Amino acid sequence: MDNPGFEKIIDCSGDISCFRTLNNSEHQFSKIQERTMIESRQIAHNVVDISQLTRLAIGKMHVELGKPKDGYSGLVLSSSNTEEHAGGLDKVAEGIANLYGIPKFESLNYACSGFPAAVEAAIAMGKEDPDMKRILVVTAEKLSEIVDYSDENTSVLFGDGVAISSIVPNGKHQIIDAWARGNIDDPKKCLRKESKVGTKMADGSINENDRDVIVMDGGRTLYKTVPQSLLDIACHTKVGPEGIDYIVPHQANGKFISYMERLLQKQYPNIDIEIIGTIAHHANSASASIPRALASSIDRFESGKVVACPAKGAGINYEEGKLTEGLVLFKVG
Repeated sequence: MDNPGFEKIIDCSGDISCFRTLNNSEHQFSKIQERTMIESRQIAHNVVDISQLTRLAIGKMHVELGKPKDGYSGLVLSSSNTEEHAGGLDKVAEGIANLYGIPKFESLNYACSGFPAAVEAAIAMGKEDPDMKRILVVTAEKLSEIVDYSDENTSVLFGDGVAISSIVPNGKHQIIDAWARGNIDDPKKCLRKESKVGTKMADGSINENDRDVIVMDGGRTLYKTVPQSLLDIACHTKVGPEGIDYIVPHQANGKFISYMERLLQKQYPNIDIEIIGTIAHHANSASASIPRALASSIDRFESGKVVACPAKGAGINYEEGKLTEGLVLFKVG
């Protein structure tokens, strides 16, 4: 695939057949907006799984662009939920690929860095086969299944969501760079999964079974380090800070966006870069957070401007002691 670019980026998380909105007033914890700048988040219905979210996303793409006559060349599915009950994320990707006649597919779990990792994988897939015409990148998250709603550190931050992007040769939004890595040390073990019994579900029920849930310790460490890391990833690129017009970072916490803005003004006072925050009604939807933010803002970006999308978060498959990070850099068409 020559000169890969985004053809379309769609946020599908407003579909009421798959999601409901959970407002702060329904939480047992107070001052959520003051602490996180989050007002609400989408939660997938109990019967909805990653496979259904992926099918929803592809259906939305058909509505926006029409079903391509020559089909899709590839699919990359990124999610923080490994769907153990469905036989693993690979089987979900395989099932979707078979359903839509997609010859090549890949799945991955880079948690919050899932979008850069998926775009990187899609571009690599296209390089393997220069004749590829259209590769779908789906970031589908049902974090509500791996969140304990009695845990204030995580339940107020995370939400569910799904977004889809299509990457084509000479696409409208030219991709300049895309990379991700999962070997970043996390000595304080800030983000990981832990097996717990008697955890609270999104609907308020108690799950008496043993299940893996997200555990987030070292919140102060994350607050001090992640905003600077996101800014560094965005600015230390092929084009440098002077070549960037917008930063659309992983939407981890609204306070991170504010902190990034202060750091940007301090470190690059003569450079005009706008940082985009959409977390108020999206919450932290892990791998879906960047494409969801792009979907809601890209139409107002000026043609020819450069957008940096940095990410940093939990390790691959929430490996304890590791973090991931990544970047997508592209020019607005």
